[in-house]
Amino acid sequence: MPRRIHRSAFTLIELLVVIAIVALLVALVLPAIGMARRSARATVCSSNLRQMGAALTAYNGDHKEAVIPSYNMEGVTGAGVVLDGWGPIMDRDGYVPAAQQAKASAYYCPETKDVAGVESGQTGADPDNPKGWLDWPFERTGNSNVAQTIPDRGFDKIIRVAYWINANNPIGSDAPIVHDLFYTASVGYGTNADGVSIRTTYVNAFTRPHTLIALADGLYAGRQRDNHLGQTNSRIGYRHPGKAGGSSNVAFADGHVLPLTTRGFPRALGGNNKADAVRQENSFGRPTVYANPDRVFP
Repeated sequence: MPRRIHRSAFTLIELLVVIAIVALLVALVLPAIGMARRSARATVCSSNLRQMGAALTAYNGDHKEAVIPSYNMEGVTGAGVVLDGWGPIMDRDGYVPAAQQAKASAYYCPETKDVAGVESGQTGADPDNPKGWLDWPFERTGNSNVAQTIPDRGFDKIIRVAYWINANNPIGSDAPIVHDLFYTASVGYGTNADGVSIRTTYVNAFTRPHTLIALADGLYAGRQRDNHLGQTNSRIGYRHPGKAGGSSNVAFADGHVLPLTTRGFPRALGGNNKADAVRQENSFGRPTVYANPDRVFP
């Protein structure tokens, strides 16, 4: 008589157990993969800022220690004026080239939200706007910013920029002018009621370049008083992993790059900020938005 051959097979329960184990492993691994990807993108962002920090230092050396302007302008409101921008200046002059509205460039952090962050003139209360981008050069038309080239000055392309520059940017009002206040300024702003225009900043205004913030994740310029996470019209984009809601990569005036959380990012005086808190944030060797903190907090 032929022998029966019994073949072993998985039961339904065993299959369900295997599927459950696989699903659990996938659930455990996917967040780790996502975090690894975010960390990799943060590293690319840091590399971008190091490249631009080196370019800013090269610009200083080529221009007799003058700091690149956040942009050049005339008047105080900016209405009808096309603003060139530090990014287009570096592109035009060969420091950091970029293609037309390119995302794959040193001016664009790979963690950038694909939103025009200051399309209506401010970032408002939407937390995604500071994580977005701004196209330079642009014309201020009422409460909007419209990208526009300036061929007669050599700006023949639109540069999509996802970084913020630490600049004195009082555009839109007849504000008092304090020279050499931040890393750079909107050169030519004015004349104001005192008959003064903003002039170029020079590196001899920096008392501690290794602590002075030059560039950061974000967009546009200025608004240093409102740069913490959740503040209305903040222009700093906390795009990367970090405590208290994320971190922002920051390039300092000496070219090195570090991530800062919202608690470590210093604010400027103004608004509802308390003077003692702002002094603490900008003093004692901490990162600062001020070119000379000792002058601001004697």
